[in-house]
Amino acid sequence: MKTRARVALALGVLWCTPAAAAQATHQLHVLGGLGIAVPYPVNDQNVNGSGIGAYAQAEYVYAKLEWVTPRAYSGLMFTAARDDCDDGVSPCDVSAKIWFLGGKVRLLAPIPYVAPFFELGMGVSLGSLSTQVGDLLDVKHTGAAYHVPFALGLALGENRDFELSLHYLFHPEQQQFGGAIAFGVSFPLSAD
Repeated sequence: MKTRARVALALGVLWCTPAAAAQATHQLHVLGGLGIAVPYPVNDQNVNGSGIGAYAQAEYVYAKLEWVTPRAYSGLMFTAARDDCDDGVSPCDVSAKIWFLGGKVRLLAPIPYVAPFFELGMGVSLGSLSTQVGDLLDVKHTGAAYHVPFALGLALGENRDFELSLHYLFHPEQQQFGGAIAFGVSFPLSAD
């Protein structure tokens, strides 16, 4: 049996198990924290410069299985340049003022009270992104840009209603990633 067929069969079996037949729930998950913006490395060398500010996000969560949950998300990130490039480097502007939205999937290890997770997806950012660091990087973007969201964290509590996490939005074309050290809370909306 080919690898893809084995994976599809395993997912189908997991989906049909009694634990998976549990009621689906709908949740609102909100999180916020300290936002950061950092440039990509250039020629495998780190580039000094960053922006700091605020990050807020809301997610609609459809939870049929505890260990895998699709999520639609939307949020805001506002960071201002810190002017922390190397001495004499000008311009020094790494900042983001964006509204973002998209879809992602969370994979969670269903461990009681402290459950590690990671997320991956695809989305779009609207607003302005600046990655200007002397002669190394000169990207100033206004409008729409795609991003790849990625998160690592811990879901906390008896029902995993709280989280402590690192959320990132990678903007490859703007040579910048931004994100947050965030705290989140889930609120039940309904059950099927």
